[in-house]
Amino acid sequence: MRHARVTKAAVVTAVATAVCHLTMSAGFAWARDRPSEHPDDWSGLYEFGATVLASWILMPLVLWAGMRVLGERRTHLQVYVGALLWGAVSWYHVDDIDRAGGVMPPLVAAVFVVVGALLGAFDPGPECDEAV
Repeated sequence: MRHARVTKAAVVTAVATAVCHLTMSAGFAWARDRPSEHPDDWSGLYEFGATVLASWILMPLVLWAGMRVLGERRTHLQVYVGALLWGAVSWYHVDDIDRAGGVMPPLVAAVFVVVGALLGAFDPGPECDEAV
């Protein structure tokens, strides 16, 4: 295991987590501020959905682009599993984020970064390139 690759994966995963978390915080604030004519209607539903979708799309893009910018290849495991894991974690903690000043529990975010770093550390080697 190359320690430089683990460090790069940890930094990229931390940045991706911060970007996606900030996207969700800002988007949920936008959805909460939508005017409602009726207190029982679903105002802000489209904004809420767009925010969650944007976060889920951003995670694999930031993971992939960050690792490519830092010169790492063959990061499929980190990108795919990290994106699926982010979808599950962010959906489970959506109520924690979707309130004024709400954040995901810091321990959950830290564990996500550690798992992302470990996923990014996996390098199948050059034989993976020959199959593609």
